[in-house]
Amino acid sequence: MNPSEQQQQPLSNEELEILESFLSSESTPQDCLFSIEMVDGYMTALVVGPEVIPVDTWISTIWDQESNEQPSFSSEAEARSIRDLLVRHMDSIVRQFDEDPDEFFPLFEQYGYADEEEKRLAVENWALGFTVGMELAHESWRPFLENEESGQLVMPMFLLAKITDDFDDLTEEDLDNMALLMPGFVTRIYDYWKEA
Repeated sequence: MNPSEQQQQPLSNEELEILESFLSSESTPQDCLFSIEMVDGYMTALVVGPEVIPVDTWISTIWDQESNEQPSFSSEAEARSIRDLLVRHMDSIVRQFDEDPDEFFPLFEQYGYADEEEKRLAVENWALGFTVGMELAHESWRPFLENEESGQLVMPMFLLAKITDDFDDLTEEDLDNMALLMPGFVTRIYDYWKEA
């Protein structure tokens, strides 16, 4: 496989593990998006949202949302490798929505987890990442959020990310049902902005 063909390929499980290991390492800033599910949710919000964010901006936000702190890479080769993995993962989400948005599944639906608690944490991280992606284009999202009908489409993300007080009122069944609804809601968000 030549380099250009490899750039078109989704990340393998091994590559996802390399990225996950780096995100959760001490090489990254304290406020880094620290799990692969969080980054997947974050990127998904950018892909389905209202504006195109420059690559350098969205990558910097993965590392730090406030002070623009950067990771401590061991070498230029590692910095290039991690950047390439991030860009390839973003590109694979873009292709999914370009080619078949109805078949979109968040990364937590593609992974196996040791138990339900680990799966719920993955869902929470994904939802939290999605809200960070929305925040990056906050002003552009405002009309969507202020409209009662469309605003309901992001409620599962807000609830599952535990950024509303309503989370404490939810049962485990409620949480599981919301996680199941999320992919369909994401596709509807994509359709909303595509038609806007």
